[in-house]
Amino acid sequence: MLTVRTPSTLARGLRGGLVGAASVLVATSAHAFGGGGVPHGGALVTAVLACAITGAVAGEVSRQNRRLCLVAVVIALCVGQALSHVIFAATGHHHAGMGMTPPMLAAHATAALVLGAVICAAEYLYVVGASVLSWLRLFATAATRPVCRPVRRTRSRVVVTSAFMPSALGMRAPPVAVAH
Repeated sequence: MLTVRTPSTLARGLRGGLVGAASVLVATSAHAFGGGGVPHGGALVTAVLACAITGAVAGEVSRQNRRLCLVAVVIALCVGQALSHVIFAATGHHHAGMGMTPPMLAAHATAALVLGAVICAAEYLYVVGASVLSWLRLFATAATRPVCRPVRRTRSRVVVTSAFMPSALGMRAPPVAVAH
C-alpha cells in the first residue's frame, strides 16, 4: 500500500520516536538516581525494545484532537516507564525499597505530563513549520526568471566582391584530376 508522506504523518513518526526515547531515558535515569545503579546489558536492551514498541504504538494515534493526542502520549510515557521499571526489577537491578512509593509515582507522573506536553508541542510546531515551508517553496519556485534574449549584432562593414575576380566566384569546374 502506497502512503503519502505528509507533514502530519512524518510528525507522527517523530512523536513515536520521542515517546520511546523519553520513556527509556526517564526510566533509566530515575532507576539510577533511585539507588538501583545504571542498568546495562540485557536489562537495558529489553527496556529499550519495550519503550520503542510503546513509542511505535503512540506514533500510530491520529492527531485529530490535540487533547486526545496529549492523553495518548502521557499514557504511552507512563506505560513505557512502568514496563522499564518491571524489566529492571525482573532482571535483578534492584534498588532500596523496590515497591512503588508515592513520591516515585508522583515523579514519574510529573515527568510524563511535562514530557507529553513538550512532545505534543514539538509535533504541532513541526507540522506548522513544514506547511509554512511548503507554501514558501511554492512561491520561491514559481518566480519567473528573466528571459534571455539573443543579442543581435549588426554589421556595418560591407565587403564588396567583384564578379570578375576569379577568387570571388569560387571553383566553377570539376577538379583537374577528375576531368581527365
